[in-house]
This record gives sequence, C-alpha cells and structure tokens, in this order.
Amino acid sequence: MTIVAVIPNLFDRSRFDGKVVFVETPTDASAADPELIIVDLDRCQDIGGFVLDNATVIGFGPHVDTSLHQRAVDAGYDEVMPRSVFFRRLPELLA
Repeated sequence: MTIVAVIPNLFDRSRFDGKVVFVETPTDASAADPELIIVDLDRCQDIGGFVLDNATVIGFGPHVDTSLHQRAVDAGYDEVMPRSVFFRRLPELLA
C-alpha cells in the first residue's frame, strides 16, 4: 500500500518509521498514486486539494480547532481526529 503524508514537522515525521512518502503539494500526492493520504491540517494551506479519488484521506489537527476539523470533513476527508488521537492510533492506521 502506498501511503503519502503531508507533515512538515520533522519530529512528527520521525514517528512514521519510513513507511510513508512525505509530500508537500496535492500534485506530489497525486503523482504517488496513494491509497492513503495523511494530512496535518494545522500545517497545510490547501486541505481540500489532497482529497483524491481512490484514496482514503485522514486529517489530524489541534483538538481545540473544531472549525478546521469541520473544513476537512466538508472537503471530503474520510476521517478527521485530534492530533493526540491520531498519534495514538498511528500504528493501527499504518498496518
């Protein structure tokens, strides 16, 4: 399975253990033909651009920013969760 992630923070990237391709733009994500896209909503300018056909899109962000979470849901994300929940579930999501 091809997994791409939009995660600029190097500390957060280190939690992925080399199982993903890190991208910065929707074009880069599309070119990788991913089955799963993970987006750090708090550090992404174009959250809607990462919603691609044939890919599951998961977004995460600060638990207090409910409007950001709602924007991702409205854009078509399959799942949106607080940052703490996302990293707690990360092993399960990558399996």
